[in-house]
Amino acid sequence: LISAFLLIKGYLIAPLVLPLASAAGLLALRPGLATARRIVLVLISGALTLTLLVEFIVLDGDIGRMNTVFKFYMQVWVMLSIVSGVASVTAWPALRTHPRLRRVWTVSLALLLLAAALYPILATKAKWDIRMNPQAPKTLDSMAFMQYTTYNDVGFDGAGRTVDLSYDYDAIRWMQKNIEGSPVIVEAHGSNPYRSVASRVAMYTGLPAVVGWDWHQRQQRAVMPASLVANRINDVNNLYNTTDQNQALQILEKYDVKYVYAGQLEWIYYQPQGLIKFENMVEQGLLDEVYSNGGVSIYEVIG
Repeated sequence: LISAFLLIKGYLIAPLVLPLASAAGLLALRPGLATARRIVLVLISGALTLTLLVEFIVLDGDIGRMNTVFKFYMQVWVMLSIVSGVASVTAWPALRTHPRLRRVWTVSLALLLLAAALYPILATKAKWDIRMNPQAPKTLDSMAFMQYTTYNDVGFDGAGRTVDLSYDYDAIRWMQKNIEGSPVIVEAHGSNPYRSVASRVAMYTGLPAVVGWDWHQRQQRAVMPASLVANRINDVNNLYNTTDQNQALQILEKYDVKYVYAGQLEWIYYQPQGLIKFENMVEQGLLDEVYSNGGVSIYEVIG
C-alpha cells in the first residue's frame, strides 16, 4: 500500500526500493544467522535505504537535489559493489543445483558485466572526440593539454578573445617548483567556471585563493549569508579593475595575499588601466615581479 501511494505521488524509485530495503533489513534480523550474511544484508538494506531517503530529503543550497543524490549515491555504490561480490559467491552453490535458474542467472550476469565494460570503451572515445585540441598528448598529466591549446572567452568589453594556455602552463610550473608553503594567491574570478579556465592557478598549484567557484562556494556555506562569497568576488574584481593603489593594497592586506597573478585571462576580464597599476606598484617598491613570460606576470606582495 505504501509503495502504491508513493507511486501515485510521483515517486518512481521509492516503490521499488522500499520493499527491497525492508526485506533485506528483516532478513538481517533473523536469529541464528551467520555474522557474514548478516553484515551483507545490513549493507544491502542500508544502501537501499540511502537511495530511498534522498527521494525525500535534500540538503540546503542544492541545485534541485543533484548534489544530494550523487554524494550519497557514491556511498551506495561502494556498499553495493562490496556486497554484490560476496552475494554472488554465496549464491553460486545454490544455483548449481538448479540448472535452469543457473542459466538465467549466468546470462543476466554476463549482460550486466558487458554493459559495465562498454562504458570505459565508449566513454573514453567520446571524451577524446571533444577534446579542445586533438594534438594534445594522451597522458595522465592533467596540465599537458595547456601546451597545445588555445581557449576562447568573452572580455570585459563583450568582445571575443583568445587565450594561449601555454603561457599559463609555464607560469604554473614555475609556481609549483618555486613557491613554498601555502601562501594566498589572487587570480581572475570567472562568472561561469564550468565553461572557463578561471581558478586554473589555484587548481593546479593547490594554493589557497581569495575566492573559488562562486556557486560551489555558496553551496558549501549554505548556512552563511550569500554576501560572504559575493563580497570576496567584488574585492577580487575591484583589485584588478581599480587604478587606486591604496585600495588595491587594502584588498591585498585584507586577505593576506602573497602573490598576484596577471595572465592573459586577467587582461581579458579586467580594465587594462587596472592591471597597469601593478607595474607602477613594482616601481614604487610595493610589489616585486618574481616571474614573467610573454603572457603572464606574477607579483609578490612586499612586506
